[in-house]
Amino acid sequence: MEIWDTHVHVEQIHYLKDVGQRAVDRGVTHWVLVATGPKAYYQQSQSLKILAPLGLRFLRSIGLHPEYPYSLNDIQEVAHLLEQEPIAAIGEIGLPTYRFLTRQEFNRNWDGLYIQLGWAERKNLPVIIHAVHASTEPMLRILEEFPNLHRVVFHWLKAPKEIIIEIVHRQYFVGVTPDMIWRQRDQFLWSLLPPTRIVLETDSPWPHHPDKSVSEPKDIAELVHYLNHTFPYRHDWAWQTTLNARRLFNLELPDHTS
Repeated sequence: MEIWDTHVHVEQIHYLKDVGQRAVDRGVTHWVLVATGPKAYYQQSQSLKILAPLGLRFLRSIGLHPEYPYSLNDIQEVAHLLEQEPIAAIGEIGLPTYRFLTRQEFNRNWDGLYIQLGWAERKNLPVIIHAVHASTEPMLRILEEFPNLHRVVFHWLKAPKEIIIEIVHRQYFVGVTPDMIWRQRDQFLWSLLPPTRIVLETDSPWPHHPDKSVSEPKDIAELVHYLNHTFPYRHDWAWQTTLNARRLFNLELPDHTS
């Protein structure tokens, strides 16, 4: 059974070959590489040369991350990459939460978000959304303007209960991280999610652990183990979340039916 990490910033990972081998050893063999802009995308292309001998499987996503400044040239370069490269998703895109934007930056981010959502709708690509805390509800209102966007995942969601319920009602996906193992907030989020709406992610190398050590894709195996023992389900959670990831990214579903 394959195991997915649906959100990896591979260009930010140090000792990448060792990290990749540890993931392979734990069965986390399918990664979604999320680029925060053109520069990150090109850096990831170099990283893949290091990982190639390990037999990992990758999907690639690109979007202009709302927490980082970007220019009109960046928007144009992403548009070019979408035409030239095997891009499987748009993201992560969304609304900023953690930084102050000037009026010019805010307008550019707002326009860029609509442009990128339009790309996803026209190309029938899934969208990886960064919109947490107070920005989640405005993001939902924006998504209402794109009724043909059905494959949406809210990455590492933090939001009020009523907003989470609306996300579930719309049949969007939610990314759950290893914080689930030790953080009450994430356990509450889990309690509101149907099994078919969950995908697993690390946001690697973002530090999840209580000791603030960096995360790795292999940590998904620990999360699956925790879920199987804490929340037994009719399917193993590796199976269910693999099924969800493949549906999110519109891939052929595995044959396993038990």
